Amino acid sequence: MGLFDTLPRPTKTYHSKTYDRISPSASQFDGNGKTVLITGGSEGIGFSIAKSFAEAGVAKIIIVSRSAGPQADASKAIRADFPTTEVQTIAMSITDLQRVTEVMRSTNAIDVLVLNAVVVPQHDAGGTELQQEAVYEKTFYGNVIAPLHMIKQYLEQPSPKTKTIINISAASAHMDLPSVAKYGPFKAAFATLCQQLATKHNPENGVYIFSIQPGVFYTSSAKRAGTSETAFEWDDIRLPGNFVVWLSGSEGAFLHGRFLWANWDVDELIELKDKVAKDPTFLKLGLLM
Repeated sequence: MGLFDTLPRPTKTYHSKTYDRISPSASQFDGNGKTVLITGGSEGIGFSIAKSFAEAGVAKIIIVSRSAGPQADASKAIRADFPTTEVQTIAMSITDLQRVTEVMRSTNAIDVLVLNAVVVPQHDAGGTELQQEAVYEKTFYGNVIAPLHMIKQYLEQPSPKTKTIINISAASAHMDLPSVAKYGPFKAAFATLCQQLATKHNPENGVYIFSIQPGVFYTSSAKRAGTSETAFEWDDIRLPGNFVVWLSGSEGAFLHGRFLWANWDVDELIELKDKVAKDPTFLKLGLLM
């Protein structure tokens, strides 16, 4: 049993592995001619998302990350499996706001922006020591200010008419997990900010915004955070990539502004469409009474 299998959830079915229903080749997402930009896209969850979009037939994938080596490996792997998809790599940190502005202004017509890059503090063994202000400031800047700046630059692009933003969040955004006390609160802050942005920037003006908890994986980020490889029963790394492609298609549009788990069954989510429409607080971070 996985770490979160027994938690309350809106769907009866909880997936730890990918499944046929969200296969990119069967998705209602039309990748023809589309460009996808993924921050932190060279490894782990980001790379899974890149491969899924390539399988969905997008014309171009832009991988943004700090290290050129993993970028080259990711680009080579995608081109080998999906030779018709163009892959562009950009080496930069999302915390370099000036560089982000330059890149976003020179890279027009992005159809889907996936915000996956994060700033993860070192292992949080001591919990919430208030004297470590510098750690909090760095984590806040990397997980709130930096992605917000990228959204701003993206929404200012003149094209395309329809823009999709996928915020890759975390379970720690709405759970008390002492091991990530210097990380989770800032994921919560940004997910809540995305909810607020979604009220103004919405499908009526061609914008779709979603936040997702991608699952639990033993990635390089998890390792750097001090997590043991045997700590949990990890999810299938293909799950978030395929879920994000499904969410970016027409079937997922009704979930604009919501916080979702990639583990939730999509057919059962569709059955909740009326509830989503009637209850503006459903599947959002907030206060339950």
